[in-house]
This record gives sequence, structure tokens and C-alpha cells, in this order.
Amino acid sequence: MESFHEVLLGCMKQADELGVQGRYERLAAGLDETFDLPFMARTLVGATWQELTPEQQADFVVLSRRLSASRYADNFDGYGGQHFETHSEEPAARGTMVVKTELVQPKDKNVQFDYRLRKVEGRWRIIDIYLDGVISELVLWRGQYRSLIENEGFEKLVEALEKRIDELSRE
Repeated sequence: MESFHEVLLGCMKQADELGVQGRYERLAAGLDETFDLPFMARTLVGATWQELTPEQQADFVVLSRRLSASRYADNFDGYGGQHFETHSEEPAARGTMVVKTELVQPKDKNVQFDYRLRKVEGRWRIIDIYLDGVISELVLWRGQYRSLIENEGFEKLVEALEKRIDELSRE
């Protein structure tokens, strides 16, 4: 997680030099190192995951990675003296751990990022982020994804996410 913070700050500090695509590439690599993307993709899709072919599952993990990297590249697009502080690590349900951190922003309100991690092959990996300590990104996106799947089908979800990635890469 600390290494991901370093990647985020590096992208922020070199935002103009890297551009959206450069930030995206660095962030995608950082996601691979610190997040359990397959777990997150399965969780986002829910029961529909079992109905997908192995190829569709693998493609959705890649799509989720692309979307996450695109969102981070879009959101972390400049530097104004920010830094991350880690406040605590606490055991949590089902053998997970919560690491409480804060993005300290000299010119704006600080943002609390609490990370839920689980051990995967001997390494702690991020499986969820709670903004301001209460808003689970996984729960937020899962509700939206599942609603779209139920109302319009899995392929419409894929189309919507591809469209969002395209929009973020142009901003």
C-alpha cells in the first residue's frame, strides 16, 4: 500500500510531464502490485461471475484494471504539496486488515483513505478502499454494476465501462 501511495504521489508530481496516458501506465502497474484485482472483479459482478466463461472472467479483470487505472490517472492529475500519512493497522473480519491513512492536502480538506487488505499468496493485497472511512468503493460500484447487469445484461455493463474508460482517457 505504501508503494501504491508512492506511485500516486509520483504521478501527481509529474502529472503534466506524464500526461493522462503516462499516469495511466504507471498506475496500472501499481495496481498490479498492490491490489487483488481478480477478487475485486468477482465481487463487483456477484453471482453472474459463475455464469461467465473463463475468458469473459479474465477479460473483465483486465477491464476492471483499465477502469481503475483510468480513474486514478484522471483524479490524481496535479500536485500541491500533498502527502500520505498512515495512522493505524487493525485486524478486521475474515482475516483481513484495515489500514487507516490520510491524504494530507495543504490547500484543501484532508481525505481519509482506509484500505481493506487480505493475504494472497503470502502478500497483503488491497481489496477495498473506504473514502472518508465509511464509503466502500467496492460496495458503491457493486450496486451499480449489479443493477446494470440485472436490468440490461453483462454485455451492457462491459460497454458502459469501455465507454467510461474512453471518456477518462480524453479528459
